[in-house]
Amino acid sequence: MSKNLSALQQALNRQQSAPAPVALATTSAPVAAGPADAAAPAYYKAPSRAGKVNITAYLSPDYKSNLRLIQARTGKSLQTIIAESLNDTFQKYDVPVIQGE
Repeated sequence: MSKNLSALQQALNRQQSAPAPVALATTSAPVAAGPADAAAPAYYKAPSRAGKVNITAYLSPDYKSNLRLIQARTGKSLQTIIAESLNDTFQKYDVPVIQGE
């Protein structure tokens, strides 16, 4: 076991002492950063997602099929259907229910 740990430590030490990778330019002309580039956020977030978070789960494909079936029958969005389902679960476990958007 200690042999594996020492080998791992040596590999980490080699990795830390290795030179940083060099990025290769794909164009021959230099790209100048304008004032808009300096003020731009690191990523774009749609205004409709402001104040919201993504909740993700890996489930059986049957869950998706059933959600789509409910969506087809009711005409509601997946977000609305999932929010209703979560509120039902919150009610079941006696935690505060979130009021609709």
